[in-house]
Parts: sequence; structure tokens; C-alpha cells
Amino acid sequence: MSEKELKIGDIAHLTGISEQDVRTLVQTYNSLFTYRTIGPVRLFPQKAVRVVRGLVELSGRGLTSEEIVGEVRSGRRSTAPEEPAEEIGQTDVPLPAEVVLDIRVMQETLARQERRIARLAGELEREQELRREETGQLQQALDRLQERLDGQQEELAVVAEWVAYFDQQMDEVSRPVLERVRRTFGKKNAP
Repeated sequence: MSEKELKIGDIAHLTGISEQDVRTLVQTYNSLFTYRTIGPVRLFPQKAVRVVRGLVELSGRGLTSEEIVGEVRSGRRSTAPEEPAEEIGQTDVPLPAEVVLDIRVMQETLARQERRIARLAGELEREQELRREETGQLQQALDRLQERLDGQQEELAVVAEWVAYFDQQMDEVSRPVLERVRRTFGKKNAP
């Protein structure tokens, strides 16, 4: 199986330094790196991670550029492991770079999804709160309408009584006079 090639960003991710710092190291110590280019992209072998770590370590000792190149080429310095075990939760065997990249991609994807889920859960809570408020407002409006309806029904009942009374009065007025007299006197003489 062929070795996975790394971009500058991959090397930066694996070493924990910025992409700009990796670019500066590659530019400054170009003779220590092998790479191939595809368009504007440089692809480095996995050993570039070791070289970058070594350069960072040697730079921290206060050596000059020439001394650093000599140290790296001579191989006198101990090389750093491909990936520190504590970064991936293991204590004994470092994982190959492609596995570490896959784990990191999965962790980043999982973190993105967790953030999205949290954001969606927050939005859902806000929506539910809005719906509860709207439900309360609708219930209040419904209660007010019910009160108005009850009041109007009471008014209609009073109006219906008055209409019945006036209808009765109109019936009395529209009857012939003789019949009204008979009814009036007939009621008084009734047993």
C-alpha cells in the first residue's frame, strides 16, 4: 500500500503548529524536504512530519540554520515519533499519520455535528416557546370571544322577550274593537 501524501495543512495539523510556520520552515530548509507538486499544491511524504518536528525542536535550542541542517542530515538528533500518543488517547503505540488524520477528521465532523445539533435544539426550544406564547394568546382571544358571545346571547334573549311582548301588543291593537272589549270584559266576568 502506498504512503499517504500530506499537504502543508495536514503537516501543520499533525505537528500542532500553524500552516504559515510550516511554510516558513519548508521555504527556509527547502533542501531537507522532498515533495511533488500538483498545480500549486505541494504533496509531502509522511516523513516530512518528523522533519518539521525536528526543525522545531532544534530551533528551540538556539542553533543557527546551518547547524540545524547539519543536525538533521547527520541524523544525530533523536527523531520525534510520528504522532504523540497522548493526542489520540493511547500510551504505547503511535498510529500512522493517515489514521490520525482520519480520526481528527471524524472528531472535527462530530464536533461540527454536535454544534449543529445544539444550535438546532436551541432553535427548537425557541420555536416551542413561541408556540406556547401563541397558544396562550389564542386561548385569551378565544376566552374574550366566548365572553362576548355569552353577552350577545343574553342581549338577544332580552330582545326576543321584547319582540314577543310587542308582537302581542300589536296583535291586541290590530284586533277589532268589539273583540277587544269582549276579551277585556269577558276576562273580568270569568269564574
